[in-house]
This record gives sequence, C-alpha cells and structure tokens, in this order.
Amino acid sequence: MNLAMNRRRLLGTAGLTALGLTAPGLLAACAGEEEPIVPGDNAQGKIDLWIDVQGDANQKYFTDNVVGNFEKARPKIDLNATFYKGEDLRRLIQTSLQAKSGPDVVRGPSATQTIAWSRAHILADLTPYAKKFGWESKLATWAMQAFTNDGKLYALPMRVDTMLLYYNKSLFATNGWQTPTNRSELEAIAADAHGKGIVPFGSSNVDWKAAGEWLMTVFWNHYSGPDALHQALSGQIQFTDPVFVEAVELVKSYFDKGWIAGGTDKYFSVPSTEIGANFGKGTVAMVPQGNWFMSQVGQYFGAKAKNDNEWDWMPMPALRQEVKYPLFEIGIGGSLAVNAASKNKDAAAEYLDWYYGDKAAALKRMADVPSTYNIPVDFADADIPSTIDARAGRVLTSVNKAVATGDYGYVTWTWWPPKTDVFIYEGLEQVLTGKLTPAQYCQQLADKFKAEKAEGNIPPLPARGPAK
Repeated sequence: MNLAMNRRRLLGTAGLTALGLTAPGLLAACAGEEEPIVPGDNAQGKIDLWIDVQGDANQKYFTDNVVGNFEKARPKIDLNATFYKGEDLRRLIQTSLQAKSGPDVVRGPSATQTIAWSRAHILADLTPYAKKFGWESKLATWAMQAFTNDGKLYALPMRVDTMLLYYNKSLFATNGWQTPTNRSELEAIAADAHGKGIVPFGSSNVDWKAAGEWLMTVFWNHYSGPDALHQALSGQIQFTDPVFVEAVELVKSYFDKGWIAGGTDKYFSVPSTEIGANFGKGTVAMVPQGNWFMSQVGQYFGAKAKNDNEWDWMPMPALRQEVKYPLFEIGIGGSLAVNAASKNKDAAAEYLDWYYGDKAAALKRMADVPSTYNIPVDFADADIPSTIDARAGRVLTSVNKAVATGDYGYVTWTWWPPKTDVFIYEGLEQVLTGKLTPAQYCQQLADKFKAEKAEGNIPPLPARGPAK
C-alpha cells in the first residue's frame, strides 16, 4: 500500500524509459564521455535543487534544517530549493535532462536506474569529489557501491530502505496476541483476526502500482531467504527455483484466504488512506510496509484520528524454518546526484558533502523526521539523539546490527534490474488475477532477469556476511 508513496515515486521504476532517455537521438547526443572533473577549492554561487517534499510542515522543515543550515555552513553558496509533486518533478526532470539543463543537484532514481543514467552521461562523475571529501570514510560502502558503474561513482544514496511489519499494538493487547517470530505464529494471528472480521494484513496498489514489489520483497526475503536471493541475483541459480515459486504461491494463498487486503478485489480498489484509517481503528491488524511509512502512520492513531489506539512495528517473521530471524532487507530509496550539464558542479558537490558529511546534523534530521532522512552514514548506536521516537530509533539500531552481522536481505527496487523490477509487480497482478501461475510468473521473471543481467544493468551486490 502507498501511505508515503512520493518518497519512491519519482523516477522509481522505469529508468531511462521514464525520462524518455532511450530515444536514439538523445543517446547519440550523450554518447561521448563527459569532461573529467578536477574539483576546485573555491566553490561559490547559486545551485538549484528540485525536490519532491510535500506539505507545508515538511517544506518548512527542509527549508530551515537543510537549506538554512547548509547556507550557514557554506555562506558562499546559495542553495535554491524548489518543491514539486512527484509526478510534476518527474516530467520537469525529463524535459530538462533532455535539454541538458535543469537543477544542479538531481533528485534521482535508485541504483539500477542510475546505472542506465550514467551510461547516458547525464550525471556527473562524482569520483573526484569522493576522493577529495573522503566520502568512503563517511558513508556505508555497500550503499556507495550501489551507485558505482565502471569504477565511477555517479550518485549518493538518499535513504536506506527496509521493510517492517507495523501492527496495531492496542488491538494485539486486546486479543492477547504476542508479536510473532515465525510463520506458524503469524498465521495463527491471521486466522484469528480473519475469523473476527479483522483484515490481517493491510495492502493496496490503488495509489502506488508498484506496491506489489513490497510484498514480493517480504516473501522472497523471509521465505526464500537472502542466501537464495544472492545466488539468484549473482546468476548461480534461477528464479524458477522452487524456493521462489513457493514464495509466490504463499502470497497468492494469503490473498485467496482474504488475509491480505481482504482479498484481491479490495487490493485493487481500496485506497491507502482508507486502509490507514482502518488500521488505526483496529479493523486492520498489521501492515507490511517500508520504513518510510513511519513518518505518516501516526496520523491514523490517537486523538487526532479519534481513537485511543497505539501502533508499533516488529521485524518480519521468518516464513520458513531455514530463514533467520530477525532479518532486515536493505536497499536505497532514491538518490542525489550532480547534473552533468551543471555549470557549478563544485558547489553542488559541496552541498552533497555537507549533507552526508555533517554526521551530527544528519542524525538530528533522522531523529526529527522518522525514517525520511535515514542516510547510510556511519554512526554508533550511542550517536543517535535521545530526542528520537523510540520506534524510529529501533529501526536505525536494528538495520545497523543487521548490516554488521550479515543478517540482511535485498529489496527489489535496488538490486533487481529496472525492467525486471517493473515485472515483479506487474506480473504479480497477473498471478493474483489468475492470468499467470506462480511458476509461469517466475519463469518470465527469470527470462527478463537473464537478459538484463547480460546487459550489465545490476549494481554491485553486497556479499553475504557482514557488510561495510
């Protein structure tokens, strides 16, 4: 379901096609290598940033705590931030990049799409700046590698993503449900909830068509497991392996029972705001959603929502005995890059260095606005401000621990190639409507993945074991 869709909406699924950058004329025009960058030491002047921050309060926060603080830290640089809705920004970015104009700092797509952008030479090579500013010592290596192509860095990760299972804490207490850690415990709660007229898992693709990939991210990681996913993404096994087919069969069985969304029809028809309201008042028990939902879930609970309920989150239960618990999939929600056509690349890079390099300011943003500003800077649990909502703080510490211990998986929108990623949710719709069997779905997925892997449209994959 999409209760915070704008954070992933911009350029999130179609790569060059979404921007109209696959036209032969444009690719021919961009075919030459960009001029090598030699960073200067006197960055100044004005830089433009177009960003999809919505709502008066959110825009004021960004203006005060991002733009204002940056300009205080770099007084010679004027950061001009313009706010757009996601769809409007997508259209404007498309037009401007085609015309070799637009903002200096590009709010762009996730990792697999950035690879295609870099090959079209519309993003500046950030490698010289990474060396100058020492970004490798400030950001998590795995997240930077996701935006590296042919040894060059083209973007920085805008937000670390993971999937969580949000639950109505008050509803759980009323029914005596304990937070589950495995499939049998989870299904016992789902069956009990369903029998009482409560939808076990809220989900919808009405507002965000790609919501299906969130479900597949959950089921492939917590049923198939990250080891199997790593082997498939590395080309060692195929997505036709029974462990992937069985995960799709399990998703469909939950829909067929009415456990997810109340059934397929409602998944395609009930908007996310209605699901959120039902979650708050207790007619939906749990919501499998990304960490980005944390910044909005509170609006459905408490006095403002006219209920006395509380919410919380839990790690996704292990759906197969062989899969570890707890496990957190990791990925990137969007990117920040520098326009190859920018006339002030040095100043744009200075902004990136401040945004990622001032750890105290970064952690304050993470504490102020849950999950929205969770960039992958290196920090210890003790560095997290005490002002953070405890639930948001647990996300930071849990993902940190998962990365350090190797107990992490892979989100589809970062580690799958662009066209394959689109098929994940479009193909799932066909499974849910009976047009494809789970086996047929996985076969088509495997075929698309194989073709794109041969083209090299996959970012460097974090190896199994502790990540850096």
